[in-house]
Formats: sequence, structure tokens, C-alpha cells
Amino acid sequence: MFDIQLESIERELDVELGGEVLEIEFEFSRTGCRGHARVSIEADSVTTTEIVPVAMSDLHLAFAALAEQTKAWRIEVS
Repeated sequence: MFDIQLESIERELDVELGGEVLEIEFEFSRTGCRGHARVSIEADSVTTTEIVPVAMSDLHLAFAALAEQTKAWRIEVS
């Protein structure tokens, strides 16, 4: 199991989108593996209480797609 922590939530201006985005960063770790993942959400698409749950859902979808895309990379070590 991974230990997953909410690292930060920042509001930033995104020139390409022409509005504000929320940058939600998660830190994750387990023995032999750790990292950070950032999720971007258009600020006006969520309420304050929805920010973290929506970011968690987006993070899940991203990692599920990443797991599927890298499935062929898995090897069994004897």
C-alpha cells in the first residue's frame, strides 16, 4: 500500500485557459518508491468542498491510465 498525502493546493492564473486553475499536489510513498503528482482543475469548475475529492478522482484516473499504458513493462524477478 502507498501512503498518500495532500501536499498543497495553489490557485494560479493559466494564460492558455484564460482563467484560474487549482494546482493540487499529492505526495506518495511506499518502500522503494516515492513521488509527487500534480492535478490541475479549472478553478470555476468546482466548489471549495469539491476541490480535494475531484483532485483525488482525477489522480486515480491518471494512475489507472498510466498502469494500463505501462502494463507491458512489468517483469517477474526470480
